[in-house]
Amino acid sequence: MTNEAHAQSSFRTRLTALRVRMGDDVGAAALLLGATVLALVWVNSPFGDTYDTFWDTELSVGFGSSELTLTLQHWVNDALMAFFFFMVGLEVKHEMVLGELADRRRAAVPALAALAGLAVPALVFVAFNLSDGEAGAWGVVISTDTAFLVGMLALLGKAVPQQLRVFLLALAIGDDVGALLVIAVVYTDNLNLGALAVAVLGVLVMVGMKRLNVWRGPAYLVIAAVSWVALYLSGVHPTLLGVAIALVTPAYLPRRGEVENATRRTRLYEQSPNAQSARAARLSIEQSVPPGQRQRELWQPWVNFVFVPLFALANAGVPLDPDTLGASLTSPITLGVVAGLVLGKLVGISLGTGLAVRLRLGILAPGITQLHVIGGAAMSGIGFTISLFIVDLAFTDDELANRARVGVLAASIIAGTLGTVLLRIEARRRPSDTRPHLLDSPVDEQRDHIRGPVDAPLTLVGFGDFQAPYRGWGAIDELHERFGDRFRFVFRHAPQDDIHPQAQLAAEAAEAASAQGRFWEMHDRLYARRGHLNPAELVAHAEAIGLDVQRFTRDLGSGRFARHVRHDSESAQTSGVTETPAFFIDGAMHTGPHDADTLATALLNAAGAEGGGRPAPAAALPAHPDPQDSPELDPADLLDDLPADHPETADSGGDQPRLTDDQLHHLQRFGARRGIARGDILYRPGDSGYDFHVVLSGTVAVAARPPGADPIVRVHGPRRFLGAFDLFDQTAVQRTAIVLDDGEVLRLTVQQLHEALDADHDLRELVQRAFLVRHAIGVEQFADMRIVGRSSSSRTHRLRDWADEHGQSSVLIDIDSDDTADTYLGRLGLSEDDLPVAVLRGKQAVLRDPDDAELRDALQIPD
Repeated sequence: MTNEAHAQSSFRTRLTALRVRMGDDVGAAALLLGATVLALVWVNSPFGDTYDTFWDTELSVGFGSSELTLTLQHWVNDALMAFFFFMVGLEVKHEMVLGELADRRRAAVPALAALAGLAVPALVFVAFNLSDGEAGAWGVVISTDTAFLVGMLALLGKAVPQQLRVFLLALAIGDDVGALLVIAVVYTDNLNLGALAVAVLGVLVMVGMKRLNVWRGPAYLVIAAVSWVALYLSGVHPTLLGVAIALVTPAYLPRRGEVENATRRTRLYEQSPNAQSARAARLSIEQSVPPGQRQRELWQPWVNFVFVPLFALANAGVPLDPDTLGASLTSPITLGVVAGLVLGKLVGISLGTGLAVRLRLGILAPGITQLHVIGGAAMSGIGFTISLFIVDLAFTDDELANRARVGVLAASIIAGTLGTVLLRIEARRRPSDTRPHLLDSPVDEQRDHIRGPVDAPLTLVGFGDFQAPYRGWGAIDELHERFGDRFRFVFRHAPQDDIHPQAQLAAEAAEAASAQGRFWEMHDRLYARRGHLNPAELVAHAEAIGLDVQRFTRDLGSGRFARHVRHDSESAQTSGVTETPAFFIDGAMHTGPHDADTLATALLNAAGAEGGGRPAPAAALPAHPDPQDSPELDPADLLDDLPADHPETADSGGDQPRLTDDQLHHLQRFGARRGIARGDILYRPGDSGYDFHVVLSGTVAVAARPPGADPIVRVHGPRRFLGAFDLFDQTAVQRTAIVLDDGEVLRLTVQQLHEALDADHDLRELVQRAFLVRHAIGVEQFADMRIVGRSSSSRTHRLRDWADEHGQSSVLIDIDSDDTADTYLGRLGLSEDDLPVAVLRGKQAVLRDPDDAELRDALQIPD
């Protein structure tokens, strides 16, 4: 990797880490606000004259004899902001094809509200400026800053119901569409048709490349750069290229064939890991992600955390000297901007929403009240990014532009404050209506479809659409395998019949099968054959699973199960479901990936916390057997037997990971450091619980003394942590943690550890996986019989069956799948020729392929 590529990769890593720590919505809004404050401080400081000097610095980019020269401000406004508009365009395309704007009934209310929210503010501004000749700048007040709006909603948390978030997002997207059209039509002059044709040709070439299945980025980036230059020379604002490219970018859900191809290639790599198969697996996984989603993932961090803050830094530098502020207080431009964004948006969106509902063009989702609409309309007056952008297009006089910028800043503060106050008032008035992401009705064991024991403690509710291109339920079978009878899956229908015309009838077909006791058979078959859901094919499916076809076709034709499906769909809508699959855990919507590991962690967290989201691994896994015959361990005797330089325990499949600098720094925010000396006891048998310790320097041993065993369980060195799942349940301690070598540890209470893991998902996964492996090792250590062999061997099965028949617990260390098996055999001085081997706990006996008599003699079991 070159130095430049390494630097880019390192910067991208740091950018992603910042994004994770701050959160997408709140973090983007915070950086945008910070950049704005910095610009204002800069331009109003004693060094304020350097602000314009810096941003007016010219930067030239040339190729051969051709050269393009722009100021730094224009490179930001014209080039970097093209990526911002690309993100806006991708969001618009997604919503038009797959989201809220795809359903005319759902889109009607926010669309009309957005239209009124564009027109009324513009009229208000014109009314203030009609006599002064500046009415043409009305575009400044028409747009809502989506990034700031979403950030503010995130900060408000439960004060904003999910249905209102969806409504305001759809409204903001409609608002963005209008603003983009205004920029393209109103603020474009001196049109060069030749250059415009070149730009259009570039977009068409990209469309052609997509149809030829060219999907890698570099080729598109080169053509986009050429098209951007052509559009700049045409007189059309070049940022609109981002919108054009976004609108021709395909939007669809993951395609089953592509996902299966990625799975197949990944499996091939697992079977034969080499550079060629790794590249094929990586490319197939990338290609299985829809283009729009892939581009959002690539560019969104740059746009939110770099480009837009740079734009604010380059454009929000308004001199707030007495002359500027005095002129702004009486300027029709400033007053028109404030009135347009604050009053115009509030009145326009509120009236537009009311008119759409009154005319029955659509309905508001349940849970949205009139005050919610008014509060959201007020907050939509945060214009900022696009407003400042249009200021730069609408004004040529710097003094007038500054007055408009003062108006934008003032209006954004007023609108944000007013919206926050109104939404918090409504949250206090209707606390039951302001809980976002909650399942609208609890699981009904008589009505809902449940796979697994009805009284299972771990419950996952899923809303699904049988015609969705990608099933998304792939993790459910794995969760059943992991948790067994402790897990149940509840299915509810959410057919998106506006984009999946066969989904509704397929859902009714599943209910018709349920009437004959075959819901899950039909459920599995419909998902496996989602491309075959027309009426004739549904009848064929019914015949294939053994239904009474005559009864099935009569039930399906009568529509008797439409009400059941509609009830589920209403539940999905009022629960905030906008896409399928959607999952709910402990009554709350699960956000983020829905792979088996993520869902399993979320289920355990929900089961282990009374509203706190804390893990409960000890409740989820069997406890270690209690070695009641173990004599108490005397730490002094232990020290006499162990040298200070006792070697660390080797890692065994992930049970002894070392923490990174970032992870140690993160934990230090929650815990406390303490010095340790040889012989110090961190915890001992009989204690009511223990704390989480990370060794910073020195060594710490964990010791126990089951009969006939080495007292040392493991030795931890620097960057390794102590503990297992019993740490979380605070039961009586069974082992001793003793310092072997002087040093320092980092100590966290269980509560502090919960807080640290809640704040770092990757660290949580690392600790939980280590505890899982330690638990498995512990189970092996306390089993009556450890069997080393092959799971496919009949002799191995005979040993396990014998142990079961004679009341002996056993564990299998499979030589074919367990990486530690070879090491374990080596410690015993055995080889594969001795398999299967039985190691008996407490008897210091190792038996090579023993028969029944040898086992009885070793365990002293009478005939």
